[in-house]
This record gives sequence, structure tokens and C-alpha cells, in this order.
Amino acid sequence: MNTKTVNGVLFIIAALAPLVLYLGLGPDGTGILEIELTEKLVTWIMFCAPIAIMMTRDAIKGGEGYGLVNAGFLIVIIAWAVGIVADAFNGAEMSDTGEAIGAFGWSSMFLGLFVSGIGYYVHRFFPIWLCALLCIVTAYGFIVLGFVNVTPDNEGILFMPMWLGFTLTILLLGIFRMRREN
Repeated sequence: MNTKTVNGVLFIIAALAPLVLYLGLGPDGTGILEIELTEKLVTWIMFCAPIAIMMTRDAIKGGEGYGLVNAGFLIVIIAWAVGIVADAFNGAEMSDTGEAIGAFGWSSMFLGLFVSGIGYYVHRFFPIWLCALLCIVTAYGFIVLGFVNVTPDNEGILFMPMWLGFTLTILLLGIFRMRREN
């Protein structure tokens, strides 16, 4: 298996793992896994996302857009640590604390992916429409998580397009990364 295939597979795992674990095996799905174990597994498996971004960044090293992808990657890494702490609080059923911390971490992760999306566009690493989709979805996620007062009444309507769009976009990044010619 070559590097670009591994890179693509990591994007695909990052896209599908949360669906499988949260909605399939976790308390919101079949209930096979407790919330604490679900959060741990998602955290560990989701390390595929920053690794995939890093591998993509390395593939365009020195090219146009590299600085933006690099800056976005740095933001994602910093935000990821904050998000992991938030998920740990959620796993310990301290959801008020987890949500307060998560709003900063996960919104910042979306900001980092937005910046990387601009870098991918500048470099033309992925198709233009996919870079645009990445930027739109991540800008929406940044705004919803960072600025909107999410309540139980509007949570579903706000989060559904964000998570479905994120999942689809990351999945497509994986597919196009595997299919990309050298």
C-alpha cells in the first residue's frame, strides 16, 4: 500500500468512525458501548484526522498553499487537545464542563480545517469544488460551535448539516486523495 492510499484511508476512517461508534455502538445507537468507552474509542480513532492532514500537508511541502495548510494543521493540533479534554469530561458524564470546553476546541478545529481548505484550493491539491465544500462546511461548523447559542430546541437542526457535511467532506477528501495521480 502506498502513502497516498494510507492517507486516503485515514481520512475515510476519520469520516466514518464517529458514525459507527456514536450512532452504531454507543449509547445514542445500540447501547453496546457505555459513553465513557465510546468517547475513548472515538478519541483514539479520530487521531486519523490530524495524521491525514499532516500527510496531505507533507505531500504539498514547498508548493503554493503550503503555508496555509501548515497554519491550518497547527490550529487543528492545538484545538484537538482542547477537544479531547472536552470529550473526556463528556465521557465522565460532566457534560456542562465538556460542552463549555468543547465549544472552544471543536470550533477551533473547524477553523483550522477551513484554513487548510483554503491552502488546498490555492495549491489545487483537491478539486476546486471539494475545497469549496470543505471551506463552507467548516465555516458553518466554526460559526455554529463558536457563536450560536445552541439549545436542546435547535441542536438537531444546527448540528445535523454540520456533522453530515463534515462526514461527507472528509470521506470525499479520502477518496480523492487515494485517486490522486502523483
